[in-house]
Amino acid sequence: MNINSAKDITIVLETKHLDVHVPGRTLIKDLNWQVNKGERWCLIGRNGAGKSTLLRIIAGVQANTSAGEINCLGQTLTSYKPEALAKVRAYAEQFPVGGAGLRAIDIVLAAQWPWHLDAASSHEQAQAALHACDIAHLEHAQWQTLSGGERQRVSLAACFAQNTQLILLDEPTSHLDIGHQVTLLNTLVQQSDNCEQAIIASMHDIGLIQRGFTHALLLMNDGSYLTGSLSEVINPLNLEKSLGHPISTAQTATGQTIYVPA
Repeated sequence: MNINSAKDITIVLETKHLDVHVPGRTLIKDLNWQVNKGERWCLIGRNGAGKSTLLRIIAGVQANTSAGEINCLGQTLTSYKPEALAKVRAYAEQFPVGGAGLRAIDIVLAAQWPWHLDAASSHEQAQAALHACDIAHLEHAQWQTLSGGERQRVSLAACFAQNTQLILLDEPTSHLDIGHQVTLLNTLVQQSDNCEQAIIASMHDIGLIQRGFTHALLLMNDGSYLTGSLSEVINPLNLEKSLGHPISTAQTATGQTIYVPA
């Protein structure tokens, strides 16, 4: 399976004057944002800032009833038919849902539906995706027997098996132990570097920001935002404005700077 891509298009996702509303309030105002091939964006903000809502809207699973435009690979999001959209973006929600009786491998195989692969190729790529997410040993386990973290990893494997040019992840590390958090981020880096995939992931654990991301979108509590490379926007002052709590820096034994609540 080849990633659906136009070699001359570097802008994977673009929003123009996008407003994000929920009943009674505006979460994000006038979002002008551009995501290019190979960039890995962390989406940061306090609870209720609009991270999940924004991801659902740009994934095309929730209609945007507010102002603004969303383009994916140079085409307006609303112009995509479901099968075509499924070939350019993959989306993993924060609390993945699977059917009773379905096995882990079935969930991943189902995610490949728009590609119409032969059975052997589909199964091979599904197994490779499960392996990348360290869940291959539970290939035949039924969904209802999996823990929250295991379900999260199956959902991520389903995204990887699709080989889309854009991957959208809502809190992908929230149910994972620290070892699998690091493994996941390493996998995201490898996927992005090898295939020039753009990745957007909402995150609550600010200690992981520097490990796998190149850019950040910080949502503020008043509907404003900051967007840019990590070096441009990630610092204790901006994180405090976004998260509403003082932030400090710390140095690891290897010299890496991490951010921690003060």
